[in-house]
Amino acid sequence: MKKLALLFFLFLSIILPTVASEVGDRSIPVEIAQLTDSLKQQFAPDKRVALLDVDYSFAGKNVMLRGVTTSTKAKVVLLKELARKGYIVMDCLQVLPDEGGMEGKTYGIINVSVANLRVAPDFSSEMMTQGLMGMPVRVLQRDGWVRIQTPDDYIAWVHRVGVYPVTKEEMTTWNDAEKIVVTAHYGFVYSEPSQNSQTISDVVAGNRLKWDGTKGAFYKVVYPDGREGYISKSIAMPEKKWRSGLKQDAASIIRTAYTMMGIPYLWAGTSSKGVDCSGFMRTILFMHDIIIPRDASQQAYVGEHIDIAPDFSNLQPGDLIFFGRKATSERKERVVHVGMYIGDKRFIHSQGDVHISSFNPADELFDEYNLGRLLFATRVLPYINKEEGLNTTEVNEYYK
Repeated sequence: MKKLALLFFLFLSIILPTVASEVGDRSIPVEIAQLTDSLKQQFAPDKRVALLDVDYSFAGKNVMLRGVTTSTKAKVVLLKELARKGYIVMDCLQVLPDEGGMEGKTYGIINVSVANLRVAPDFSSEMMTQGLMGMPVRVLQRDGWVRIQTPDDYIAWVHRVGVYPVTKEEMTTWNDAEKIVVTAHYGFVYSEPSQNSQTISDVVAGNRLKWDGTKGAFYKVVYPDGREGYISKSIAMPEKKWRSGLKQDAASIIRTAYTMMGIPYLWAGTSSKGVDCSGFMRTILFMHDIIIPRDASQQAYVGEHIDIAPDFSNLQPGDLIFFGRKATSERKERVVHVGMYIGDKRFIHSQGDVHISSFNPADELFDEYNLGRLLFATRVLPYINKEEGLNTTEVNEYYK
């Protein structure tokens, strides 16, 4: 099949292309560009969580399709429409996950304390988000690097060291095992039940490891890849015990937010090592077992929308507040920043570092810049496990 595809491509390369319109850096017929755009709007409107990346090579009515998509239905519709328009198609468009190329290991578990997830499979590529140790993911592609989809549906590339590929059955075994949850912002796992022994790795808040017993002041833990070590009871807790005492009210979440004061801003960061604005919201909520969409522009459209009163009287502590370019008659608002309202016209956010700002000009923490670009708020806490995109690990399908 690969040889045939190569011969077809070589044939196309020596045939004069049809009259075409420029789309990006490739020339494709206008009707195909319009079809592709329509299918993207229908099946993959947000490339952060769904893919329909198609490359076309044309020779008259002959066309080779290459690229990837996460939607089988999108591919079916595309092939049907191309045939209806009279095109003869060589189909090399890959549907992800690439089941055949991964020997059934279409799942994975994050295997380092904080895994950096990137736009492309290269260390120089822009970082998009992060994954935390013990986090279950879908594995879409493997080619040196690994393309994964996280429990908030984000799609990105991670270096192979960062994720341990498993089968569906192995993932179920991992999810069903008793876990230890890291509750401190930072710490280490040791080779022996002693802080004087060799470190195995660092850990951050929200990391999960398999629980394999107790020895003195330490829990014995097992990593996704089978490594073993010991973690101090002072920085971790059995998952069931942690969950039974967990509070998901605004006051508790705001107290957690305060513990991250001064942590530096990190683009795409979602851990105690560094956070961007939306990553800060995601991190403090995840420490209360709550999963929300990754980016501010996604977080802005879940939960209950609130148009903020001039005196802020209709806001409640725990509401998310959004900033950016205001809407006009010609265009929608553009969300670029998010924080959490903590009461008394104050909010906590990550901008430079995690700190508190105020909307009150008389307050020493007054933030004129962000007041000038304030957009609206959302109330998400009452909608956890009641609305798509707002859930906990108890019901999120990745953790089942």
